[in-house]
Amino acid sequence: MKVRILSAIVLTIILVGAVAGGGITTFILSLFCTAVGMMELYRVAGVHKKAIGIAGYLLAAGYYAMVWFNLMEHMALFSVMSAIIIMSMYVIGFKHITAKEAAMTFLGIYYVAIPLSYLYQIRILENGIFIFILVFVCSWIADTCAYFVGSAIGKHKLVPVLSPKKSVEGAIGGVAGSAIIGGIYGLVLGNIINKELWLSFAIIGAAGAVISIFGDLAASAIKRNYDVKDYGKLIPGHGGILDRFDSMIFVAPIVFYIAKLTIK
Repeated sequence: MKVRILSAIVLTIILVGAVAGGGITTFILSLFCTAVGMMELYRVAGVHKKAIGIAGYLLAAGYYAMVWFNLMEHMALFSVMSAIIIMSMYVIGFKHITAKEAAMTFLGIYYVAIPLSYLYQIRILENGIFIFILVFVCSWIADTCAYFVGSAIGKHKLVPVLSPKKSVEGAIGGVAGSAIIGGIYGLVLGNIINKELWLSFAIIGAAGAVISIFGDLAASAIKRNYDVKDYGKLIPGHGGILDRFDSMIFVAPIVFYIAKLTIK
């Protein structure tokens, strides 16, 4: 437990430092988490050293170049070309590559690389440094609220096959706690910067908390399919990047788009 707590403290300091540093440091953070996360996923899928896996890394790098140079209008072209390149390599290497490996290569880009890029995209929004805090509210704070509520009154299992400890009561507590904390945070921040934020932040808190549950369970489902306990050992006591950032992978895009739609 001491190792887990110490790792969490160090990780939090790194994250806060990167986000406080601005767009460049947050971009580096997103890129690093993507590189390690894809490596973890590809290792589990058995493609991390195969040519098709290397193609996945290169396509993710190309996507990040689009993000950095603000070329997102070419996203549709990128999606089509990614599918063509990966499937072409599958055909060429058919004797050594399975359809499942090709699918997991594609998944690495769309499950890890693209969602994690929204950490950077949130940071460069107007007041992005404050909006970024909602990512933690929707994932880590919501998870904490869910744990305490579930421990106290949890009786009905949410998805026992994937996560025996999660309860329906805990999930509701996590969503409610995230919405309340998000709303309070928006109220305080709104008074400081003279904006009406409490409702938007409450909505983001609730929606982000709901989607964080699916992010957590999605990571667990993949691990169960491949019969592994953790994705990696990078973070002592926590596992790999995908073990610690599993909920954040889904939360970041949700925070970004709801913020864009509701904050004026």
